[in-house]
Amino acid sequence: MFKKIIKRFALGLLGLLAVAAFAIQISGHGYFWKALYGTYLQGHSTAHIDDASNFAQRKIATAQPLAWERDAAFNKEPLNSATLSYLQQHKSAAFLVAKNGKLLHETYFSPYSESSRTNSFSIAKTVTTMQLGLAVQQGLISSFDTPISQFLPEYSGNAWGAKATIAQLSAMKAGHDWTENYKLPFNVTTDLYYGRDAEKLVLGQNFEREPGIEFEYSSGSTQLLGVILKRAIQEKKPQSNVSEHLSQSLWQPLGMENDAIYTLDRPSEVGGMERTYCCIFATARDYAKLGQLLLQDGQWGGKQLLDKAFVERMRKPDLKPYYGHSLWMDWTYKHPFYSFQGHQGQYVIVVPSLQLVVVRLGQYRNKALQGPNGRIPLEVYSFVDEAVRLAQATTSAK
Repeated sequence: MFKKIIKRFALGLLGLLAVAAFAIQISGHGYFWKALYGTYLQGHSTAHIDDASNFAQRKIATAQPLAWERDAAFNKEPLNSATLSYLQQHKSAAFLVAKNGKLLHETYFSPYSESSRTNSFSIAKTVTTMQLGLAVQQGLISSFDTPISQFLPEYSGNAWGAKATIAQLSAMKAGHDWTENYKLPFNVTTDLYYGRDAEKLVLGQNFEREPGIEFEYSSGSTQLLGVILKRAIQEKKPQSNVSEHLSQSLWQPLGMENDAIYTLDRPSEVGGMERTYCCIFATARDYAKLGQLLLQDGQWGGKQLLDKAFVERMRKPDLKPYYGHSLWMDWTYKHPFYSFQGHQGQYVIVVPSLQLVVVRLGQYRNKALQGPNGRIPLEVYSFVDEAVRLAQATTSAK
């Protein structure tokens, strides 16, 4: 009798699971299964830095790699014990400091090394804005202030969408309807990461307010920028894509040491596109070169690679004192800085006063502690302070 009850219970449970699975599928949330596989079944509670193999990919090719020159004091000053402990506790992959265009410090945490490519998360947002600035220089887009409807006619009949500009999307003030959430299994942010049509998803979101009046951090806004960039590129070169543009416009001119990876929403052969809000996989040294380019006001190798006025605009606070155009910043801190910032504590931090570029990559960050402006994590300030200490210690030792 007891065995029959157990059997009926098991069959009933399987039936309920089958019904639930069917309901999830027909409700348009089929991405849930990929999200489940890519997170909990791989030992994580959210997307992680080593998940490139879960997605279709395109290569961001380099050419003629140019290695970083080492400072004479390279790695002579160790990390202080508190910083090292914190980095280890939060499963860091890399901590790098460059000073005056030379490597001053590098620490990698097993199993990662200088050749490890890990997920940028929202560092990619800054790269996308840099690509748009280059697209303007290349004549692919007439102006950074171009209305988005020029490339997204889907919004031409929408009062607010028709007024929104490319620059407003980059500054997170366009009013695009989006709810940024990294934990809920059924929401647009999860769908954007694990779904199979990023372009359709973001274009399906309307505009909910007048552009230019309110800051709202939104991955959907940057994915819209990616759609604009893709369409602008393909108007001139139909078979090209965002990865190829990034390769030719930044990766190769900067002499990146390694090819990078852009992960896609679906395979290339069925129209896959780059997830431009999140997902470049590159090395710490190559991320650092992106910061170095902005530190040098867009100049590289004696040439003005990225327009200086555009770089200055990126670094200038917009609606909020802590955000410009795809850059976070605190110009009031004792060591003023700006940064590219990723979901799990991926940072490229630039400290202009001391000519420093700081890169931290890793699996986790402390989300509970915020810095003095309430929007930039406190750990960023700690990393800035540690980089400054390393720079000053090595200078005084000479």
